[in-house]
Amino acid sequence: MASAPECPVCGQQGVPILYGLPTAVARQAAAAGKVRLFGCVVPAQPDQWTCAKAHTWRADDDQVLLATIDAALKRN
Repeated sequence: MASAPECPVCGQQGVPILYGLPTAVARQAAAAGKVRLFGCVVPAQPDQWTCAKAHTWRADDDQVLLATIDAALKRN
């Protein structure tokens, strides 16, 4: 699996953003720092990644995003 992208601003490793009402598993993954919950309102051009310094961005590789989310939620 490819690794999460680095923040284009500060270089820290990205954490995938999840929108919508979180499940118990998603809340556990967020508490562990594996995903970041961004609420139920999804913007027209939603960001996909964030970093520890709260920068947000979109990346070109949706497969990396989905694989990272699946791993965080332990969906194989």
